[in-house]
Amino acid sequence: MKYILKMLLLIGITINFSGCFTPSTVDAGEEAVLIQKPWFFGHGGVDNAAISTGLVWTAFSTEVIRVNIKPFNITEPFDDLITIDNNPVDFSINMTFKHIEGKTPILISNFGNTQLENGTAKGGWYGNKVKEPLRNSVREFTKGKTMFEMTTNPISVTELEKKITDEIREFLKVEGIPTELVAVTIGKVMPPQAVLDATIQTGVQKQNVKTQEERVKAEQSRELAEKASANADKAYMH
Repeated sequence: MKYILKMLLLIGITINFSGCFTPSTVDAGEEAVLIQKPWFFGHGGVDNAAISTGLVWTAFSTEVIRVNIKPFNITEPFDDLITIDNNPVDFSINMTFKHIEGKTPILISNFGNTQLENGTAKGGWYGNKVKEPLRNSVREFTKGKTMFEMTTNPISVTELEKKITDEIREFLKVEGIPTELVAVTIGKVMPPQAVLDATIQTGVQKQNVKTQEERVKAEQSRELAEKASANADKAYMH
């Protein structure tokens, strides 16, 4: 029994030792976060020290998570938000974030790594923490504005950009998320396509009515001109 335990211990030490020579490359603009997962002995978990650009050697069982520390964008779309006059509007909010260098282990350990796909974010610190408070705040702001204000007044857009910037920065600070909000930009605010189509159709109908009215007026003017000409001819003949 003791012999078997010694062999297992020797195998475990050998595997862990040999695994220390597994190389991982950390590219420029990245930090590596190490998650240690010993096979037999010791304690696992996230290493508190971030690994900067270069080559790092890790145990075979250690997971290496690469975190982007360059500015990156997240786009949050909003469809059919209802204004105070019960009209829907569509727009998107583009946010630029940047993870704080040296604190990526805190990010991964406490909040997880947000997955980005084509500018949209899932899970992690954004999906699990920031997303819903942001969306709720934007909904409440839109409820206090008319569709006309949201679609034509640049001051309303500027107010919303400032509101989002201030609230998210404070939220990141309070929650201890080691990420900075660099900038917020709101895309063009528009009514939904169905509303635009209906507006265009209404405009076409109004134009058709106006055109018909002008045609009637033109015909009436022509008739009056013809009568006047006929009367003039009769007067000349007499």
